[in-house]
Amino acid sequence: MVKVSESEIKKFFKRASLAKESGESLSKIFEDFAKKTGKAKGSVRNFYYSSLKKAEIDESFKQRYLGGYDLSTNKIIVFDQAESKMLLKKILIGQTFGKSVRRVISEMTQNPQVALRYQNKYRNLLKYDKKAVFSIREEIIKEYGKCFNPYQTKESDDSKLSALKKEINLLCDRIALKLKEENEDLKRKLEESEKENKLLKDLLEKQIKTASTVDLLKKIGAV
Repeated sequence: MVKVSESEIKKFFKRASLAKESGESLSKIFEDFAKKTGKAKGSVRNFYYSSLKKAEIDESFKQRYLGGYDLSTNKIIVFDQAESKMLLKKILIGQTFGKSVRRVISEMTQNPQVALRYQNKYRNLLKYDKKAVFSIREEIIKEYGKCFNPYQTKESDDSKLSALKKEINLLCDRIALKLKEENEDLKRKLEESEKENKLLKDLLEKQIKTASTVDLLKKIGAV
């Protein structure tokens, strides 16, 4: 039994009973109770189901801890050491060759409840039994020459994000350089256009002056 006060255990089962009526996820209740007690979520889940089983044959236990709440459950999967190792190894091998955890589990079972238990068990193994994880990884490396490292996932994601940011920055730099070159080209063309306009203006003014001089000379009979 989870070593917490009797009042906390009663609150736990009361909340579970309310969850059954409201449709709230038991997984969230297990998680919250695990944080409060410092226990693994899987341990809390096992405690919950074992208590329900005991309550079926022990009415005094049911009244004392479950408060008489009518809680029932389907038969659950209990993982022994060999099953845990098998689950861990299959998922790690799948990930080594590019499969997601969800895909590997879906290949193992089509039952949503069983799939959820597999997923939760895998997460608990990663979090609370690293020794087993390292041992299985060594086996897989010996068999396949490589093995996915689940503890480097976040680092890998960060690396991918950094690489993406770098690519975006390089793209922005290329765009900025291209715009700068286009602006300089437009500036050069504008300057050339202004020079040509000035030449045309000077030529036109010269022609006007020349025409005016000729007209003046004609008026005084010089031409």
